[in-house]
Amino acid sequence: MTQVKEALQTIYKNVIEEELGSVAKIDDDGDIFFNVPEAGRFFIFLYENDPSYFRMGIFNFISRKDYGLPATELLEAVNSFNVQNKCCKFWLKESRDSGDHFISITTEAFLGGLGELPDEKILRATIGRYFGILNSGAHEIADHLRKRIKAQDALSGTESSEA
Repeated sequence: MTQVKEALQTIYKNVIEEELGSVAKIDDDGDIFFNVPEAGRFFIFLYENDPSYFRMGIFNFISRKDYGLPATELLEAVNSFNVQNKCCKFWLKESRDSGDHFISITTEAFLGGLGELPDEKILRATIGRYFGILNSGAHEIADHLRKRIKAQDALSGTESSEA
């Protein structure tokens, strides 16, 4: 592991633990993850070749099969949320293993100049906002899809269990 990767791990672990109050851990790839009750597992990817690039996300938190919706409806929702929300990307990806489709959400930013470590002061000032954007975005799209299912069930005269 390089000094840059170690420095990134230290910065992000400290900021997450001090600003968000969550225990940050390092995964097998050297990236950071932390769990938040009622919100799930969040990841921060570390880029040694662009250390000031910040990418945090929640991955595969909605399954097409669990919601019983076609992929086209998930794509419509993802597109709508990308238009409505600032500073985050919603995306749909098909699993090669299961054939299921999963929604993920990320937020990205440059927190310093090219080749520099992230500005820790900026990271401390913004990490709560990034966390909030991801957390609320994940809940909002899940609620939107549940409402869509209920509306379809009402039109067809059936009731399904909530995802």
